[in-house]
Amino acid sequence: MEQGKITWPQLCMLMYLMVCATAVLVIPTVASQIAGRDAWLTSIISSLAGFISLYVGMRLNRYFPDKTMVEYGPILIGRWAGGLANGILMFYLLHGAGTILREYGEFIVGSLLLRTPEMVISTVLIFVCAVAIRGGVEVIGKFALIIAPLFMVLLLCIPLFLLPVLNGTEMFPILNNGWKPVLHGSITPATWFLEFVLIGFFLPFAIGKRSRWKWSVAPVILMLITMVVTNLLCLFLFGPLTSMFTFPVFVASRYISLADFFEHVEAIVVVLWVLGGFVQIATWYYMLVLGTAQWLKLKDYRSIIFPLGVLIIAMSFWTADNLQDMVDLFMTTEPLFAATVLLLYPLLLLIIAWWKKRRALHKETRD
Repeated sequence: MEQGKITWPQLCMLMYLMVCATAVLVIPTVASQIAGRDAWLTSIISSLAGFISLYVGMRLNRYFPDKTMVEYGPILIGRWAGGLANGILMFYLLHGAGTILREYGEFIVGSLLLRTPEMVISTVLIFVCAVAIRGGVEVIGKFALIIAPLFMVLLLCIPLFLLPVLNGTEMFPILNNGWKPVLHGSITPATWFLEFVLIGFFLPFAIGKRSRWKWSVAPVILMLITMVVTNLLCLFLFGPLTSMFTFPVFVASRYISLADFFEHVEAIVVVLWVLGGFVQIATWYYMLVLGTAQWLKLKDYRSIIFPLGVLIIAMSFWTADNLQDMVDLFMTTEPLFAATVLLLYPLLLLIIAWWKKRRALHKETRD
């Protein structure tokens, strides 16, 4: 169904943007509401979920190197149970794509295009992503390889330009309230890290002789560094007020002023964030389209690109009434939903695959 191929560096950058683009916008606020000045520690703890989910996805690909997560589910747990599980997985991808689209719609309307209807923003984003998806996974991979380095340079430049006004003493005392708030605050960021198991949708199309483990682990490490840096940036600049801002990293970029000449860089920040959001939405959109086509056993996924795009737009407005409701969703039911679909289900498949492989080897040895 998909004849395109991507290189390992393209896959690395694609996975990084697929998870990190919206995490930078939302996680500093959510983590600081629970963990306070220790919010930067939550990213370190929650990154364990990323390494675990990545390991599960990579091991499953070892058993089924030419198949995606949708294809090897029915093989392991049966046709009907696998079909039901894939239906739940597709709903999760639809929900995730709609949520990401809503986040970017709220971000663009709230920060730049104040009088533009959010429906217009969402429709334009989905249409552009749909055009890219029709080109296949190669198009998305090449876009990711171009945009991700610019996105990382942006996130590095913001704290560098703000160094004169940052106050490092805001992080002390560390663990003043103990580990409980930190562990509690790590639950929501772990939702983002669990998404690295979705690498199983792209591994069958990765080519090249580079180290697969090195290039697969790299986006998790980059995500960890990014979240620690952005959390510390918000803490050093805003202190305990971080939780009061909807998009604290974007607000921080408005404080950049060098010699009263280099100012108002938030326009550049918005442009690069929208480019990163384009890759992220396109990636989730592509997984939904490809997975649905494989689930329904269609011959080509291109025929359902635009219908599913309409569903994503509808889901973006159905998920929550406003941004605050969306933040409440991230802090309540979303972690449980993500843990079930992205951790428990793949882990079950891995255990079954390992058991079947071991039983087959034992049978061959006995014969």
